[in-house]
Amino acid sequence: MDHAILVAAGTGIDGERLNSHGETLVGGTHQIKRLIITAQRAGIKRFSIIVEDDNSPLKEILKNERRVMSDITWYTLGSAVKLESNPSLILQSNLVINPAGLSGLIACKVSKDEVAVLVDEQKDAWIKIKDGKVEELFLSGAKAVGAFVAYGSLLEKSILNSMSLKGWTEELAGRGSAKSVRLIEGYWMRLSSDNDSRRKAENLLFSNVKKSTSGWISRNINAKISIPISRLLIHTPLTPNMISVLIGIIGILCGFFYIIGHPILGALFLELSTILDGCDGEVARVKLMESKRGQWVDTISDQITFLSFVLGVPIGFYRITKSPLAIVLGSINLIIFLFFLVWSFHFLAKYANSGSMVAYPKTIDRLVPVEKRTAIHRLIIKLRPMMTRAFFSPVFLIAAILGGYPWVLSLTTLGLGLALIHQIDDLIKLKRAKAVANSVN
Repeated sequence: MDHAILVAAGTGIDGERLNSHGETLVGGTHQIKRLIITAQRAGIKRFSIIVEDDNSPLKEILKNERRVMSDITWYTLGSAVKLESNPSLILQSNLVINPAGLSGLIACKVSKDEVAVLVDEQKDAWIKIKDGKVEELFLSGAKAVGAFVAYGSLLEKSILNSMSLKGWTEELAGRGSAKSVRLIEGYWMRLSSDNDSRRKAENLLFSNVKKSTSGWISRNINAKISIPISRLLIHTPLTPNMISVLIGIIGILCGFFYIIGHPILGALFLELSTILDGCDGEVARVKLMESKRGQWVDTISDQITFLSFVLGVPIGFYRITKSPLAIVLGSINLIIFLFFLVWSFHFLAKYANSGSMVAYPKTIDRLVPVEKRTAIHRLIIKLRPMMTRAFFSPVFLIAAILGGYPWVLSLTTLGLGLALIHQIDDLIKLKRAKAVANSVN
């Protein structure tokens, strides 16, 4: 199934008017764009959009929108239309949902006179019929989401008349031609005329962004600061890539303060950039602007920040103490970090097909299973959470407060040393796995 019918006219499953919701800004993105991009990510390539009249503002909203990569055919409510003869996904314009929520519905099969209704809970009895008429729809707590699958021919008469998705569904249910499909994954809600509706939708989007954040510290501490900031940023012209660059500039300042002799300020700016580092991804996911290019911009920005740190700590330490330890450990750290950069970027491009460092451990564990690792490497894998920026950044702040440059420099060498062992073992195991695969072929 690669075709969807977006109903932006008439009334929805609860009798709500659908003509105005497509223009609503939800998470900094017009609802009509959000719905189309979501459906595209679920596999839809062509759209038929039902609007109130030919001058619908939705046409202007979608004009020249690069993220909408699908063919769109416009139909006007009350006009005679001929929809596709294959099953289509049918979405009402006020539905906020994610691709996972649509996946089960899109996969279902229907006959030519049948509709599949996505519901958020499924009981044995989901309609109540009295004297041959539907008295109550979705009995026993099952609630219609506002997404359906049916042949377009079942909708044609409704479009010609004043469309009511509730009446259309009830009619088919009364004939025994409706079945329910339970929403198992994902989230959903419908926009309403309530003034708080948009705020509730944004709360829903950000709550799911927080759930997707990896790491306990990132999810339970850093996100409590970054998400309120991201809530403001989604209503600005700043793109996720612009936000990544700005965060990188803040991160570079950490090295500057280390160099001029203020290790605590340097550590504070590293921690600040670490907390804010969630903002670009949060904005990208809420505004549906994720891209591989954005992943690389974020990753490069992060690594420039850490390079500033790796250079700034030993330079500042040497300027103040003239200690040869600063030169020795600083040189070791820089060499290991440069190896880390070269290997990580090569690995992400060749094996992970991603620009995000988050993809590194997931991909390496898939290519080289843990049971094939050395005992030392298995131990290091257990220490991975301690190698994340969200963990070591506050550790460096504590070290800067308690012990100054020597502690920060020593901890950096320890962490980079463990990362070096990890990556050298990765490289060796990957080469062996490749050699085995070649010998088999």
